[in-house]
Amino acid sequence: MRARILMLAGVTRRDRHQATTAVIDAITDAGGWLADSTRFSNIAITLRFTIPAGSLAGWGAALAAAGVVLDDESRASLVDRGQTARDPDVEVTAALSLTFIHNEPDLRQEVPAVPG
Repeated sequence: MRARILMLAGVTRRDRHQATTAVIDAITDAGGWLADSTRFSNIAITLRFTIPAGSLAGWGAALAAAGVVLDDESRASLVDRGQTARDPDVEVTAALSLTFIHNEPDLRQEVPAVPG
């Protein structure tokens, strides 16, 4: 049976660089690791990671302490997945979509012309 990915969503008013670092630090402090990330200008980032089921509650608390607010469904999913895991060491694959709330303009990327 293939494990389903735990889909999470959150927002923060913190600087995007600081918030991203805080989330990644919380993942590694909980015994997990970052598998992939995708940035969407300076508006959002999606982080895909793996973390032990027994660390989910502590990870969620670390996010809150770092100024990242998970939506109600995400908080409930963390509690549910952590409590229903038969083994606290079982690996949970998750994806966090983090939206940055700010008044900055979108980042503009200059793409050089490629001859061809």
